[in-house]
Amino acid sequence: MDLADFPRLKELDLFQTAVIGDVRDVGERDFVTLETLTLPPGVYGGCHYEFLRISDAPDVISALYSLRKQRPSLLMKHWCAKLSRDSPDCYEGMDIYDQRSSGPIFIAFVQAGSRIGYRWETKRGAPCEAIWLDPEPGQESSDYEQYIEELRTIEQQIFYRGFHQPPTEDEYYIVWEAYEGSEDDYYPD
Repeated sequence: MDLADFPRLKELDLFQTAVIGDVRDVGERDFVTLETLTLPPGVYGGCHYEFLRISDAPDVISALYSLRKQRPSLLMKHWCAKLSRDSPDCYEGMDIYDQRSSGPIFIAFVQAGSRIGYRWETKRGAPCEAIWLDPEPGQESSDYEQYIEELRTIEQQIFYRGFHQPPTEDEYYIVWEAYEGSEDDYYPD
């Protein structure tokens, strides 16, 4: 926050630093000219931050989304976060080192047209359904066609259908049993 008042600061990349803090502390009048922001994992909500609970994610996403809405041109390069291996929400199927399959423990933003959301996904990108933060643009909107096209792509990628957050351990195994019993070509990992 010591850099928040720099009037011409356009890019702030603190990723490989020991900076700590909380993204929720960035106010509407902080970093007003910033165009690119990369925060380290030591910052609550920083890039590659590790959530202790699945339920912690919406609060951080909300703060990042608010930051982006205040500064529409702000780019948060390569932002994603994940569920900590030490989380009580983690289970064996969520192991990111399992070569066969891993649960959706990573969280990232998605965008279709001007609509922004986020989703949980596996290390190799097999996602849950998106949680949209913006309303669907109207058919009269100038980017509606682009929105529909990008939305179709996002929806075709969904592996964990019906899940907007990582499934419980029991649900995870049910999804995998159904997948293994199907003729689906899509292998998420």
